[in-house]
Amino acid sequence: MDKSVKEDKFSNAYEYIKNKIILGEYLPLQDISDMELQKELGMSRTPIREAIQRLEKDSFVKIYPRKGTLVGEIDYNLVNAIYEVRLLNEPYIAVECYNRLSKDWLKKMYDSFQNPPEFKDHEEYVKYYTSLDDCLHNTVISQSQNSFLKELLNVVADHSNRIRVYCAKVNLNYTLSIEEHLEILNSMLCNNDADVLENYKMHIRNSWNNAMDLIFPKKSIM
Repeated sequence: MDKSVKEDKFSNAYEYIKNKIILGEYLPLQDISDMELQKELGMSRTPIREAIQRLEKDSFVKIYPRKGTLVGEIDYNLVNAIYEVRLLNEPYIAVECYNRLSKDWLKKMYDSFQNPPEFKDHEEYVKYYTSLDDCLHNTVISQSQNSFLKELLNVVADHSNRIRVYCAKVNLNYTLSIEEHLEILNSMLCNNDADVLENYKMHIRNSWNNAMDLIFPKKSIM
């Protein structure tokens, strides 16, 4: 089989399984069946096993030899690790890279946060703002010229999205998060590096605390 075909199959299997985990269609500690995935994806066992091995490396699943594969838990250490990496890296990337984003794009994002469409239900509201959230953070990260850091933060962003989707089940209001994103975008539009840094840090700290409060209400981080 052509190498590019093998890579495509591996990539497709990896993204398919990962998205099921991120969106909560595969629940924490749920068993992942190789045979069912082979049927769903119309693939042989090899690319699926390779995808699962990569997902274990990225901390989305845990492989138990001769027993099976379970979806990873969203536990206390994982949530802390994800937000710690974000806090240590994303604000500085934002300061370094935001000037590579066009003013038109920044204005469009600002308007999207400030003037949303009418929502028919809470699910649509959550989907709209989580998509905007992902778009802003992922676009900023994509501007970094450090390929090693980008690879790390892309995995971190996927975990962060999974945490966000998980929290959305009980988080009914995004008002504070919306205001924080508006402040970040405004500081970028004003070319104020100090405010970009501080607003980004504040947003990640607040997101961290919010996630911990929603998932582990009896614990705190700071």
